[in-house]
Amino acid sequence: MDARLAVRRKPQFRDEERALLATLNNLSGVQLDSVQILNLYDVFSASESDIESLSASIVCDDRVDDRITSEELTEILNSASGFLAVEPLPGQYDQRADAANQALRLVQPETEASIYSAVLYVFEPAQSDEARAAIRSFLINPVEAGEKDMKVLQAPATGSVEPLRQYPGFNELDEAGLEALLAERGMAMNLADLETIQEYFREEGRTPTDVELSVLDTYWSDHCRHTTFNTELTDIANEGSRFKDQLARALRRYDELRETNGRTHKPRTLMDMGTIMGRELRRTGVMDDQEVSEEINACSVYVDVSRGDGERSDALHGDGERSDVLHGDGERSDVLHGDGERSEPSPWLLMFKNETHNHPTEIEPFGGASTCLGGAIRDPLSGRSWVYQALRLSGAGDINTPREETLEGKLPQADISARATAGYSSYGNQIGLATTNVREFVHPGYVAKRMELGAVVAAAPVENVKRLEPAHGDVVIILGGRTGRDGIGGATGSSKAHNDTSLATSGAEVQKGNPVNERKIQRLFRNPEVAQMIVRCNDFGAGGVAVAVGELADSLDIHLERVPLKYAGLNAREIAISESQERMAVVVRAENAGRFIELAETENLEATQLAEVTDSGRLRMFNGEDLVLDLSRAFIDTNGAARSQSVSLVDAPMEAPHAAPASVAEALASPAGGSQEGMVEQFDSTVGRSTVLMPFGGKRQKTFEMASIQSLPVAGGTPTSSVMTYGYSPELASESPFLMGAYSVVEALARLTAAGADATTAWLTVQEYFQRLDQEPERWGEVTQAILGLLEAQDAFQVAAIGGKDSMSGTYGDGLHVPPTLVTFAVAVIDKADAISAAIPDAGLSLYLLPHTPLESGEPDYEALRTNFADFTALAARGEVRAASAVTQAGIGATIVNMVAGNGLGFTGSADISWVEAHLGGIVFAVSEGVTVPESARLLGQTTNDGELSFGAEHLSVDKALDIAEERYRSVFPLNDAAGEDLPDFATKLPEAQSPAEATAVSGDHSDAAEGTAPHVLLPVFPGTNSEYDMSEAFRAAGATTEFLVIRNLTPQMLEEDTQVFIDKLGTADILAFSGGFSLGDEPDGSAKFMAAFLRTPEVAQAVSSFVAGDGLVLGICNGFQALVKSGFLPYGDPSKLTETSPTLAHNRQLRHVSRIATTRVASVDSPWLATFTPGQTHLVPVSHGEGRFVVSEEDAKQLFAHHQVAFQYVDENEIPTMEAPANPNGSSYAIEGIISPDGRILGKMGHPERFRPGLMKNIPGIYSQDIFLNAVTYCKNRK
Repeated sequence: MDARLAVRRKPQFRDEERALLATLNNLSGVQLDSVQILNLYDVFSASESDIESLSASIVCDDRVDDRITSEELTEILNSASGFLAVEPLPGQYDQRADAANQALRLVQPETEASIYSAVLYVFEPAQSDEARAAIRSFLINPVEAGEKDMKVLQAPATGSVEPLRQYPGFNELDEAGLEALLAERGMAMNLADLETIQEYFREEGRTPTDVELSVLDTYWSDHCRHTTFNTELTDIANEGSRFKDQLARALRRYDELRETNGRTHKPRTLMDMGTIMGRELRRTGVMDDQEVSEEINACSVYVDVSRGDGERSDALHGDGERSDVLHGDGERSDVLHGDGERSEPSPWLLMFKNETHNHPTEIEPFGGASTCLGGAIRDPLSGRSWVYQALRLSGAGDINTPREETLEGKLPQADISARATAGYSSYGNQIGLATTNVREFVHPGYVAKRMELGAVVAAAPVENVKRLEPAHGDVVIILGGRTGRDGIGGATGSSKAHNDTSLATSGAEVQKGNPVNERKIQRLFRNPEVAQMIVRCNDFGAGGVAVAVGELADSLDIHLERVPLKYAGLNAREIAISESQERMAVVVRAENAGRFIELAETENLEATQLAEVTDSGRLRMFNGEDLVLDLSRAFIDTNGAARSQSVSLVDAPMEAPHAAPASVAEALASPAGGSQEGMVEQFDSTVGRSTVLMPFGGKRQKTFEMASIQSLPVAGGTPTSSVMTYGYSPELASESPFLMGAYSVVEALARLTAAGADATTAWLTVQEYFQRLDQEPERWGEVTQAILGLLEAQDAFQVAAIGGKDSMSGTYGDGLHVPPTLVTFAVAVIDKADAISAAIPDAGLSLYLLPHTPLESGEPDYEALRTNFADFTALAARGEVRAASAVTQAGIGATIVNMVAGNGLGFTGSADISWVEAHLGGIVFAVSEGVTVPESARLLGQTTNDGELSFGAEHLSVDKALDIAEERYRSVFPLNDAAGEDLPDFATKLPEAQSPAEATAVSGDHSDAAEGTAPHVLLPVFPGTNSEYDMSEAFRAAGATTEFLVIRNLTPQMLEEDTQVFIDKLGTADILAFSGGFSLGDEPDGSAKFMAAFLRTPEVAQAVSSFVAGDGLVLGICNGFQALVKSGFLPYGDPSKLTETSPTLAHNRQLRHVSRIATTRVASVDSPWLATFTPGQTHLVPVSHGEGRFVVSEEDAKQLFAHHQVAFQYVDENEIPTMEAPANPNGSSYAIEGIISPDGRILGKMGHPERFRPGLMKNIPGIYSQDIFLNAVTYCKNRK
């Protein structure tokens, strides 16, 4: 049967409707009284039991949702003054529908049903044509979605296989004919490329196939082959710039470096210019730690990693018993290991990569930004490394621009910025990647095309990465996601400029990401057996099969009919070039192929043998028996026609000069000075148990940190940490590309130095983003000047860019261009004990400035900077720096405001300082009185404890300064600062103290545990789980053994098998722990539905109930807590007691993700998990979730408190439970953060104590371990 299911939130949960109503009423001409939001699910080929299961618990949660009958839906539509139904475009990945399909197969394994989702918006009263158009424009981005016909119930058509085009007269086409073909096909290549192809096929004696033309267009695109950066610069005219002398000097140095590095026979190119310093430093031995390989996945360097940092970790590697197994086979152990003690350093590879998705994010912000991060992750992941650290930069126009001023064919800047933020953060939050440094630049040029830039850091033991050569007979395996039409043209489209039709015509070029799948690949590659099988690996990016597989070896036979497809109907051309997110192509020896595929299946991944390595010297593609591509490798590697270009170095047309702010207050209100806390807080910053500095430091969490610092992913912990910073000034970009390039290095190294790293040890990677260059010499000169500035700075500091990406498509129409953009990322390794926060901790400290005064020309004074950086590093090495920050573009005063805001301090400054001066390259630092500082340091003033700021004649409070800084971005990225009502006495008073006998009766004996068998913890891993390693580490540090059990659902047989394995393993476990994550992306429209459905299956529910009755302990954190609540194991301990009015977890009050540190108070100790705590004791705990609001009726809340089932509550600075944000970060009823079952054996909580270990989050005063894990382990040991 076919059916349409409709669901609407119950009245008390309609926050999204209320928020949307307010937003729509801000649109021109819109005056609505109400908006209804109904989620629709069209179900096809379903049985009655399928429909019943979907309605009962999958698409509807009776505690939160109202089911709308078909009759009620008809009545709503007939009586509505207006409605709009929106559905994804055919072929686009729909995570909600996918999750519904997977959840249905969990409870109905043999179902043949298919599910498609949509959203229905109902409006009252009737609106004008203008208002309806505004509403439609806001709710539908034509790149990703379209209007749904509510009169039709029909599965979307996927299309039939289109026949491949033929080109019988191709070899005879004249220039005009080739030009016409280029235009007709919308190719990214130019005429010279197509003429080269024509000549090749004349020599081959045949005409090209449709697949061959498309594959070559993809291979030779700027995106895949850096065509622009590899163009020969035949003549560089240096006559019209005010930096003529400096540019001449830089060009001479470039030519000297070409000579000394034997490059004079190579063409002069932007690529050569940008990478020459790396060659030079390798030649001189200054940089002897770079890994140089034919397999270029990401920047890769050798580092020594210490193991253990004082936290105990039992047998995390190779104990052959309970070590990190997948399905209890007693074999696989986790490679990232440690023993809790310092040991001899071991060799690791540190990898880092930056990536932009400017084109896709501009036209489809959510999907484009999410796949920006997904693509950045896959590069080092293909190098067999674990990605654990991310930094995100973006460029936008003024997001406060009125919507009616949006350019034709463009989305409003506010929409792009908000949706891109949601997309990038959603991907990172789901996959489990800590993003700890986030900033959006503002410049009117980014209206031309947004900048969406991600950078990641990864690491792996050297022993896991085998750099081998593919050999004849090897096989290529693809694993991960499937291929569809979405993504066709991704590489070529990103290489083009935009125009006013891009939104309407570019939809197929943008894919939706599936982070759940990519997480599975991460887990697989973390297995050393898998990693060491890989001969070579490539991730699937914009080039699809053609590039990802085609690059792996010189000679290949590829079988397109073997590619797993999302749906039928794709022809060979589409299969060959469609971009595919979340896929990898790996070369393995033929004898290892079966084992590799077997191991992939243990991680719930599809893996298929797709190709064979041959010795033909040709790339061939077959589609069944048809040979659809047969190209010489030598021809492919020409990268098309040789390109050359003359360059003219002239001053860019001067924009209005950047006026320095007149006051510190004005600087705080500027784009550079404004706080973006409401945006930054949406990114999970603590997952991975590695965050050394939170994004915002201080007890008030208001000091924005200058660097991302994470400890490497070594199980058991390590002091070895990576630091990543960036440098870029949009203001300088408008003034001079040469200065911009130079100062990007200066600023990145200043930030790195201020964070505690030694700038002389840094590695760099660079992102270039410029207007479309065409054949305009002055435009090429803009890029050349930036690269020459970069070159001089690298030379001056003796550091080098060893990687980077370029994008030359920042043009809209004929006259709007992005500003010259060259972002430098700096990476270094430090001991986490040496990390320096920008948050000044105390009053009575002296603040100094290590100034940087540019040369008269505006160039950096490199000699002074080198001295300053060295002096500061020496001072920091003595442990005398209490806090430090690089000076930002907003000036010295704004930098100090940021530094004191975290702890609410004041500052009294000298009268003779220019507080609004930027001093890029300068460092402000705090020391105790009497500390000897470098001679060049200038005293700025002292910190006070009164919260008052004095900058000469300008005075304001720190709270007022924060208000000013937070105002600019508040309308698009609201702060989490909602007020709350007072709580009743029953929710604020603490339970009476228990006698020792009573406490022991409830919580067990927690005296010193006897040495004995370590308790064993079972950790199920569901699709979307992302905190299992953190949870495992926390338990192992407490003395337990752990094992993972991946719950697979690729086939009904796998699911049935793993369900039984789960039940069997409970029999040997002492503790069952459900980790955090986003079960199936928190879809369909609700958190942990897949996990809850699993727990509610009769056999699993019975097994867990028996486990608890046998004195087993159960823990659920975040997603795990959601699953326990939604299954009924909390608060009742019994799923059968679940009702429509039971407590639940809902969307956060502010309808977005929140990641920060929360203070919680112990409200009960009636559990083994809580036994060593005391009522009223407080902990600082990381929180990171989008659906963490615990909702409970007053009657049920009274019962929970009366029976001591409330374990933890959110409290304010006075340690009183509160409903006010951000102390109560999600708006949980009665400030409840965690609860226990009636018998105390089951604990669920939203906070993440497993993410803390000593030395992490060191910019949060007073943080320490909330060791529920040790309590449980001690209980189990004494019980035994």
